[in-house]
Amino acid sequence: MLTAGFAISEVILAFAFAAIAQIYYKEIKGFEFKSILKGTFERLFIAIALIHDLLHALTLFSALKLANRLKHSEPDSAHNNKFKDYYLMGNLASVIVAIFYTHAFKEFDAIPLFNTICP
Repeated sequence: MLTAGFAISEVILAFAFAAIAQIYYKEIKGFEFKSILKGTFERLFIAIALIHDLLHALTLFSALKLANRLKHSEPDSAHNNKFKDYYLMGNLASVIVAIFYTHAFKEFDAIPLFNTICP
């Protein structure tokens, strides 16, 4: 049941992030499946690390994200600043969702909604 909840929430997040990107950039981009897959694996990595109390994995995750986004010859433009803001907010949202996954996994029996869904 927990796997189904994870899959359903990832589909909802894919729609939400796509809608936010379209509103934020004011252009229709559609779904970028590569980005959806990367986001899913990122949240899964963070959730697994937190479930196993590997808090230093968050530092590794942050370093990998930073190294991936660094560009040495990027012009400073309004679009670039908008992208940086969107990127930061998206990463923070992903970490919050991963923390929720961790809480749901660790406290599955204590959450009334889950007891109602799967008695």
